[in-house]
Amino acid sequence: MIASQSDKINGRLITIIGIIVVSAFTTYTYALSNSSNKSAINKNLEDKSKTNGYDAISCDWQNQYIIGKNREKARASFVPYQIRKGDMQVSLDGMWKFNWTKTPYEQPDNFFLPSFNDNEWTDFPVPADWEMNGYGTPIYSSSGYTFKIAPPYVMKEPKKTYTSYIERNPTACYRRTFAIPSQWKDKEIYIHFGSVSSAFYIFINGIEVGYSQGSMEPAEFRLTPYLKEGTNLIALKVLKYSDGSYLEDQDMWRLAGIHRSIYLYATPKIRISDFGVRTLLDDNYENATLLIDPQLSVIEGQRGEGYHVQAMLYDAEGKEVLDSILKQDAATMLNLDNKGKLLNQRTPQRGYATFGWLRANIQNPKKWSAEHPYLYTLRLSLCDNSGNTLENIETKVGFRRLEIKDGRFLVNGKQVRFRGVNRHEMDPITGKVVTEQQMLRDIKLMKQCNINSVRTCHYPNDPRWYELCDEYGIYVMDEADIEEHGLRGKLASDPTWVAAFMDRTQRMAIRDRNHPCVVCWSLGNESGWGPNFAATGAWVKEFDPTRFIHYEGAQGPDSKDPATVDMISRFYPRVKDDYLNPGVKDNNMERPENARWERLLEIAEKDNDNRPVLTSEYAHAMGNALGNFNDYWKEIYSNPRMLGGFIWEWADEGIFKKTKDGKTMTAYGGDFGDVPNLGAFCVKGIVSSDRKTTPKYFEVKQVYSPIRIDYSDGSLRFVKLDEHTDISKYRVLWNITENGKTTKHGIMSLSDLTTTQEKIGGNLLDCLSTNIEPQLSKITLTKGKDIRYNVSIQLSENTSWANAGHEICFKQIVIADNMTKIFRKGEMKRSKNVNETALKEWISIIQPRFFRAPTDNDKGFGNWIAKDWKNNSFDAPEIQTTSPLSITTNTDGTITAKQSIACIYTKGSITTDYIITMDDSGAIDFKATYTPNGELPPIPCLGNTFVLPERFENVSWYGMGPYDSYPDRLESSYIAMWNSKIKDEYIHYPRPQDSGNHEQTSMLTITDKRGAGWMITTENGKLFSFSALPYSTQQLSNTKHDCELVAENNIYLNISAAVMGLGNSSCGPGVLTKYSIPQQKHTLHIRFTKIK
Repeated sequence: MIASQSDKINGRLITIIGIIVVSAFTTYTYALSNSSNKSAINKNLEDKSKTNGYDAISCDWQNQYIIGKNREKARASFVPYQIRKGDMQVSLDGMWKFNWTKTPYEQPDNFFLPSFNDNEWTDFPVPADWEMNGYGTPIYSSSGYTFKIAPPYVMKEPKKTYTSYIERNPTACYRRTFAIPSQWKDKEIYIHFGSVSSAFYIFINGIEVGYSQGSMEPAEFRLTPYLKEGTNLIALKVLKYSDGSYLEDQDMWRLAGIHRSIYLYATPKIRISDFGVRTLLDDNYENATLLIDPQLSVIEGQRGEGYHVQAMLYDAEGKEVLDSILKQDAATMLNLDNKGKLLNQRTPQRGYATFGWLRANIQNPKKWSAEHPYLYTLRLSLCDNSGNTLENIETKVGFRRLEIKDGRFLVNGKQVRFRGVNRHEMDPITGKVVTEQQMLRDIKLMKQCNINSVRTCHYPNDPRWYELCDEYGIYVMDEADIEEHGLRGKLASDPTWVAAFMDRTQRMAIRDRNHPCVVCWSLGNESGWGPNFAATGAWVKEFDPTRFIHYEGAQGPDSKDPATVDMISRFYPRVKDDYLNPGVKDNNMERPENARWERLLEIAEKDNDNRPVLTSEYAHAMGNALGNFNDYWKEIYSNPRMLGGFIWEWADEGIFKKTKDGKTMTAYGGDFGDVPNLGAFCVKGIVSSDRKTTPKYFEVKQVYSPIRIDYSDGSLRFVKLDEHTDISKYRVLWNITENGKTTKHGIMSLSDLTTTQEKIGGNLLDCLSTNIEPQLSKITLTKGKDIRYNVSIQLSENTSWANAGHEICFKQIVIADNMTKIFRKGEMKRSKNVNETALKEWISIIQPRFFRAPTDNDKGFGNWIAKDWKNNSFDAPEIQTTSPLSITTNTDGTITAKQSIACIYTKGSITTDYIITMDDSGAIDFKATYTPNGELPPIPCLGNTFVLPERFENVSWYGMGPYDSYPDRLESSYIAMWNSKIKDEYIHYPRPQDSGNHEQTSMLTITDKRGAGWMITTENGKLFSFSALPYSTQQLSNTKHDCELVAENNIYLNISAAVMGLGNSSCGPGVLTKYSIPQQKHTLHIRFTKIK
């Protein structure tokens, strides 16, 4: 059953609400389209301060009832053509005359007149954001308006510290000329604006054409009545703030301008103004019905006689799929005389309207999914009875069916889980102007990272993004441009705002409804629940019954959410394990803005609902993050109702800014003097602002793999976690390493393996298995060798997003675990004349390491751990010698130093007992016992820093790599022999913080250019953690921006007996208790051996 035929919970009530509100909305729209242009009451800030700005009744952009004037109806995304693509389109991108002011009052009144002299104006590109080009101040706000809150007003006086106190409502006027191509004579001319922030007026040849608001939705106007032969003048007035800004309080940089392209297009007097496409698969997911619903518009007395619409479907090779062309008479479609018979057929008095003027049965079409994104091409043509084509439209069509059954989200009958990310449209140089090149880079990086879905946070994206998601295969949760974060949910229950809510929802759904990649409509973000959302949800449900509805703000008691939404959604949930300080209580103790951090699996396990459960934001990836990410997915795969989630977020939202010394800063909130701001909270992606990958990216890639590799008793199993996975596209490479060196390797084909079905997490999943015992039996288990079997699943052939050999995931299987033995040095060398001064000099390089440069997660409100560290003086303890240094000569000639040092904190201490032995070769046996005492906050690390000369530049180790790792972020790393440069070990996050740690290490070397240096090995059978960095913890803690870090004269080798995990607390729950450091004795016993 398709979505329209199933799960219509409380459908009648929703429909009634929708009818009432849509009726009201229609009344609003009629009134608005006929409203006259209003002028400002006041023209200067002095008058404004007395009257609180423009009166809402006489100002379009401070009146929630006015959402557009003379604007064309919303339509699907397409550009018509006559003979060849582009022949009915003219771009207006490029340089325009431009005048920017801090307020609307400073703009000339007559700027739109042909007689106005704009010679003194600057030349400015379209599309472009003002602030990114030096006009106005970029402001980063996560939650909260950047102007005085007084809806619908945006011009009231804010705090004097606010940027908007001076830049009260930045406004820009644009002008340019254009000519209509001669071949467009007798055509209708329209103009398309892809995205203008936040409101604008358009004038042609000195006459006002219309007004629109809504920063991320397209707007179109009919220009024909205003045009003349020859040169025409277009003028725009764009305002940064409008009443629409109250619905655009998203976590992002507040940038104004024209974000997307402007173009003209021409049509005949009768035209295809819109169309919808649905593909209905049968219950066997084999054959399909193609429904096409074109809409016609006519101008100047046209009635459609003598015209018809026809359609043909083509496969990916360009071959015709249909036996004959589909046709429908234009006059019948228009039914301008409202003939009763047609009305009864198409829009009956009772029951549903008929969808689709054109219909075809398609035998076993190739199906579309994110894993197999096969696309057909549909061509619609408007023709006359003589066979002449007046207009063509093309769109891609993907045959797929969406369902929810027993809490499982299905695509073509197979379960899908969203391995997703949230993606803002943001570029570090151009702001919200995003090129196709960057979109392609994003999609390819996502596919290579095993990401299969994107939430368009928090607005409809550029239309080209959806076309690329159709082509490459990405599931899209399409989100309406509605967020009133700073007002919580106030406007959602205000009936005067229903038209604005509805307009944004309609313009999204109508534009994007023909894209197979769009599988969910999201009604908005963080805006509460109320009648306005009930209305938009009802409208979308009836408008498009083939998809499902999401909205995280739709929450009810005991997880019984409003029936409007088809899935239960939560932000920043917890797993079922225990968390560190402060323990969030299970009674849903309120966090900021009611983020309850519920346990997602507990919701899925309840029997009071059967909708899918997902997290639309989780794993807040700010700075060095993504701790316990794998723990989330263990739970997600454990229950069939668990739908997955969308990481916050895909890319850092930093802005590149040149410093006085010529360096490039990744700027964040406050770096432009912007007030209010939320600092570095905008840089929280798994890739950097310019799309460089980070260790977080590779952790996601491993956990998001559609195939899991298991091993037990000689049997290697490949579990298809994604039911759409085609195993024929992969190959398996394996090798065996002994002490880090490859001794054997081979390749196998997944297609050759035995397939069985096993019940995993409530689902029957395909498992492919092979017995590797014969391979393992040939291994000579030499005593003391560390032997590992490594498996890598790779693409077997080139794809559009990666070449053959690209790794999907890996698995390391321990055959003989001798890591702690293979490099152990054992007894010290018998010695003579050991230099006591040398030992003292060596001791002088040792520092206690019980503090790390706080990560963004350490600073986050999920733990406030960094605040606890500061309050307890963890960053600057009092150092006391509790047992003075004593040096003795041993019977074997070595000398041993003993000393006890205590770091004294506000409510406790950590005592370190040192036993350090040196032989005459200079080797050092280092043993430290760390004893925490008192009421200490969670300890970040227990170890020592060894301050070494800066000449050391190389580091090699046997342990976890190649990426840095922490106790709760291990999935992307494995045991091997790794080599690196110390300058590359620090991860350059925009705000400096701890990074570069490597877990489970048994040996490391640190050397200079000549290869001289130290080998460090474990001596007590316990693995250690280490980092080797060119920056001290103190510098990392006290530096605001990465570009401000200064290379020091030392190398800081940090070796720890224990390290705390990372967690997700920059926004969300913190570190799991199992990844914390038990406050008990810990011992680090390592050997330093000189390399000459």
